[in-house]
Amino acid sequence: MKSLIKVFCVAVALFAFNAKAQIEQCQPWQAWQVFKSHFISPDGRVIDLGSKQSITTSEGQSYALFFAVIANDKAMFDLVLDWTENHLSEGDLSTRLPAWQWGINEKNVGAILDSNPAADSDLWIAYSLSQAAILWDDRRYSILAAVLAQRIIREETAYISGLGLSLLPAPAGFEFKDEQYKLNPSYSPLFIYQQLKKLYPHSPWEQLHESSAKLILDTAKQGVSPDWVMYDTNNGFYYDKKTSDVGSYNAIRVYLWASMMANDAPYKKELLAQFNPFLKTINDRGYVPLNTFSKSGKSEKRGPLGFNAALLPLLTIQDDDSLAMTIQQKLMVDKSFTQTRYYDSVLNLFGTSTLNKRFAITADGTLQPKWSTECS
Repeated sequence: MKSLIKVFCVAVALFAFNAKAQIEQCQPWQAWQVFKSHFISPDGRVIDLGSKQSITTSEGQSYALFFAVIANDKAMFDLVLDWTENHLSEGDLSTRLPAWQWGINEKNVGAILDSNPAADSDLWIAYSLSQAAILWDDRRYSILAAVLAQRIIREETAYISGLGLSLLPAPAGFEFKDEQYKLNPSYSPLFIYQQLKKLYPHSPWEQLHESSAKLILDTAKQGVSPDWVMYDTNNGFYYDKKTSDVGSYNAIRVYLWASMMANDAPYKKELLAQFNPFLKTINDRGYVPLNTFSKSGKSEKRGPLGFNAALLPLLTIQDDDSLAMTIQQKLMVDKSFTQTRYYDSVLNLFGTSTLNKRFAITADGTLQPKWSTECS
């Protein structure tokens, strides 16, 4: 009897949540307004609050561009884009990939702290620009997206025997002697490759899509993804003292990107099947672990609230409704992190907007915000 009551309560709660989500889809995105007010400066800089040097990363800028498109917030999109171009690309995104890190230096002056670009951020910027160009009919965005896409191919990829053309995490520092490489599965949202393949059919984006799918699947044999992995052309994927098999703040995005893919997108079914053991672990524990270990599939410690938000869409896809509702209730009770913790806030925006269907991404990677299709 108690189990029936629990099932009934979950069903009622889910109905209420879905009804609320459908109403919210076409209303101003309150969570985005909170993020803007706490993490984005008036001139368009996304700040990691509390970081030692008031850090801004190209990652933060790239995610803000995507969220601005979802929110139909062209004014903020332009502010973030202009700040990125002026401060991370020396004034011209068409001639320089954005530096990874900017902050307050030892002279107490804002400056680039690490000039090496981050390939995942560059992908997100190119993708957001390409979709903004279509949705807002802006030719400048389209040109910038195309140029960035070309630079990514030219500067941030390498042909790796056994993998094919692959995305390097940055132009420098991840390719070693004896054909060894350090790679990051979370740097490759497969739907971005699909869209860039569609937009630029004469560039090798299909090859990057296939090698990235292999990277993600082959490094998650036990159901969980690592933050980083080494690759040797003779022996395949491996770990060493400097690069362990732990999955945490990077790997959490692998599951998130998978949940954002269309159900008929290439590799979606394979990814869901691959990550099912991790979802079972989450269901057994009642929360998302902080650390996982890709060689054994084991996990430890409790992850922050942002981790839980990031896994909500995947849990819902796999019909873990009871746990999903429990996590949602916790997120509604404790929202303080959305005003103080940059990365958790980002994961929360991605996870909840995916869950609430503020946007859809088609099998070919086309972004379809609700405001562009159903809201008048």
